Amino acid sequence: MKAAFVTRYGGPEVLEFRDAAIPEPGPDQVLVKVRCIGLNFADIVGRFGAYPGTPKPPYIPGLEFSGDVVRIGSGVTRFSGRERIMGYSKLGSHAEYVLVNQHYATAAPEQMSYEEAASFLVSMLSAYHGLVRLANLHTGERILVHAAAGGVGLASVQIGRHLNAEVFATAGTDEKVELAKSFGAHHAINYTTDAFEKKIDGLTDGYGVDVVMDSVGGEVFKKSWALLAPMGRYLLLGVSSMTTADGNLTRAMIVDAYEQMKPIFPPGLIHINKGIFGFNLGLITGKERYFEEAAGELLTWYRLGALRPLVGKVFPFREIVDAHRYLQNRQSVGKVVVRMDE
Repeated sequence: MKAAFVTRYGGPEVLEFRDAAIPEPGPDQVLVKVRCIGLNFADIVGRFGAYPGTPKPPYIPGLEFSGDVVRIGSGVTRFSGRERIMGYSKLGSHAEYVLVNQHYATAAPEQMSYEEAASFLVSMLSAYHGLVRLANLHTGERILVHAAAGGVGLASVQIGRHLNAEVFATAGTDEKVELAKSFGAHHAINYTTDAFEKKIDGLTDGYGVDVVMDSVGGEVFKKSWALLAPMGRYLLLGVSSMTTADGNLTRAMIVDAYEQMKPIFPPGLIHINKGIFGFNLGLITGKERYFEEAAGELLTWYRLGALRPLVGKVFPFREIVDAHRYLQNRQSVGKVVVRMDE
């Protein structure tokens, strides 16, 4: 099979097509013929060697896909070998075939295209895990979603709206602001032209927000932490601010982004009545039942019309280097998808 390997840590140019053997499914595994790959910022950070659990090169990256089950291993009960599925592979989806644990995949609805299926699971599950399971978001609460035009951002906006929260969103262009509004944000702010923290402070008469969904970090973290109301919950799931507007990323930039973030003194949380969660889906293991339950609820909401994935741009597999570069430049909206060459 053809696969895109990370040959060394670095920029998009380190991706190289190589031939690889089609893997054999082991216990609880299914072999999938990949139709589409959903790109995530974790793929970018991992390519630089800055993502926890990233193996040493050469390796096949890619944690999300849609495709067709072609072979099953021993103990597999969820699939028979013919299903259209979408899945979370952790690694390996930048290839014509990928192995996935049966519990980290689910059948794709008939009305969902392969492109949409590759855009759904990781983004929606990230937003669900943060807002529903960790923050325990309630009706009438206020949430702030950063990078609201991206895959996780739009998922967070939709889930917040579905749970009857008041949704505040930030994005970097007027077009992205309008997109966030079209997906359900009550208030959307262009952070390049307005100080979002002052705007939200005014809109809420100084109350702030109950929940923050932050995949940006850096200076944004400082400002958003100050906006968090008593009994507020802060959800940190990424630090995309470590890259520049043109997509450059170095270890020095990573260190700088981390140093900009206000340190948390645990005993102090008692007095300010705030909490912070960090989570990384790539490090979730042994949570098969949780994954199945969460994916099932998300698909129920999808069928109700409360959730819809947005495919922002599609690249052919032969242009996967360009797809990585496009996502890394932080100009994308929705999900960047790579479609396998016919």
